[in-house]
Amino acid sequence: MLDKVSKERIKQLKRDKKYNEIYIEFGMEVYNKYVPTYVRQADLRKLKQEGRYEDIYNKYGETKYYAVLKDAMYKEIKETKGTLKAILYKTGQKISSTAKRLGFTTAFSFLSLSSILALGTESVIKENAVKYESEIEDYNTNISNYANKVNSKELNDVQIFMKVMDDMWENIKGYATPQKDIFGFFELDLADEEGYGVCRNMANDIAKKLNEINPKYNARSITVKIGENGYYEMADIERNVLETNETIATEEKENNEQKEQNDIVSNVVLEIFGNHAVTLVDMSEYNLTLVLDPTNPGIGIYKDGQIIMLNSAKENGLEYEAKEYVNGVVYKGGIDGIINTTQDYINSYKKPTLTFEEIEEKFGVEAQNVALKEVREIFKANEEDTIRIAEEKENINEEKSFRESLRVDLDLQEYNNNSLETNKDNQQQDKEEIENER
Repeated sequence: MLDKVSKERIKQLKRDKKYNEIYIEFGMEVYNKYVPTYVRQADLRKLKQEGRYEDIYNKYGETKYYAVLKDAMYKEIKETKGTLKAILYKTGQKISSTAKRLGFTTAFSFLSLSSILALGTESVIKENAVKYESEIEDYNTNISNYANKVNSKELNDVQIFMKVMDDMWENIKGYATPQKDIFGFFELDLADEEGYGVCRNMANDIAKKLNEINPKYNARSITVKIGENGYYEMADIERNVLETNETIATEEKENNEQKEQNDIVSNVVLEIFGNHAVTLVDMSEYNLTLVLDPTNPGIGIYKDGQIIMLNSAKENGLEYEAKEYVNGVVYKGGIDGIINTTQDYINSYKKPTLTFEEIEEKFGVEAQNVALKEVREIFKANEEDTIRIAEEKENINEEKSFRESLRVDLDLQEYNNNSLETNKDNQQQDKEEIENER
């Protein structure tokens, strides 16, 4: 626990930008807690370039040290034996790392359990498909109608992505713990305007709609770990966050030892299973996999096994880390789920036909907001035309109704006039008959 003097000293060192002095005086834990992310990232890159691995271990800890060594090994294998062997090496490292964290002594025993879990997940999804068949059919009918509406206009890809995310937020109550949360069909929580959900519901909903609009997108959700701090500029989509998913620690009920143990468990769970969900979209014409985050509206790319959000494309940007194991085994299920998730990871190493600058120009924050503005104007004009046509029809119907009403009134008046004349004639005839009798 830092005293007041230490905290003031750290603040002064930060103001003076003497970040390394914080490490020298207070150690690794304080350094990693108080030094800005972008500074630590720049320092880590420098240490890697200079091959100062011992300093990386001392300054950033065992996890970061081994991650750097794995990257170095991957690059060495790629240069000497080719990309495919390097990818297979990195995939194997990910499996071994996850197995170790979960307490498995061998990757084989871990993979065996993974297969069992995946088959169990697949079974639950099949059961839910039968159990909620009616709700699923209603949802599919609605998104089919929605897709027809979107496809009625000639929109480009970015306009489609932004419209679907914009409409999602427009047509639900907001972000909150879902009521149904049906495994394999998380999107059902957002089926109507009274619906609400969290990232997994939103990622699934966006994927389903995009595939209905254009099956070539091959949209699918993926689990990620999102960082706690970092720069992130959301697209201009209004969100309604009814509740956050942050927990409030009850420190008064825990002693320091219990809290430390709970933090360790939480960090391990977070590291393995992630805390967020996003949507992957194939852009085959660019040899590229895009990442859509509907919860925090934005677009990124899945490249070299890493997620880079264009909305946080700065040195201190918010970090996203794909959790392929959890996605394939826990959420997708079945052997196909594992194979497809692994294939996504391998495909992320393909070389895009666009440079990063071209990708940013085409899909970055500025392009997102321009697309939003354009697509809103397009559909606003369409709605205005629909209203105008309806009003014109209503006016025509009212005019027709008025003419018919007037015609009835004239006919009634003529009938009354004729009746009056008839009555006068009858009265005259009666008068004449009386006179004759006299």
